[in-house]
Amino acid sequence: MGLRVLKSIAEWMGYKWRRSDQAMLQHYRACFASQSGRVVLQHLMDNVYCVVDQSADPMRALVHNARRSVVHEILMNIDMAENPQKHLAPVETSNGVV
Repeated sequence: MGLRVLKSIAEWMGYKWRRSDQAMLQHYRACFASQSGRVVLQHLMDNVYCVVDQSADPMRALVHNARRSVVHEILMNIDMAENPQKHLAPVETSNGVV
């Protein structure tokens, strides 16, 4: 693999296993647990996240993917608030025991 690919993977891993601000995560959870929040989240899922852009315009695809990434961030924050242990990376001790 090229250095660029390895750097991208390392950045993703840092994002995936980061320790987020728990207070902010709880705000995401509270917001989207409300009736209005569930309606908004369903709208975003139906009209942005689960829609495939079929245009030949690369800029339109770029904008669509950017919008999807925002919805994905919301989903990840809700999941991290509801399942914090799921997002913790195992830590190896000096003697190899996890």
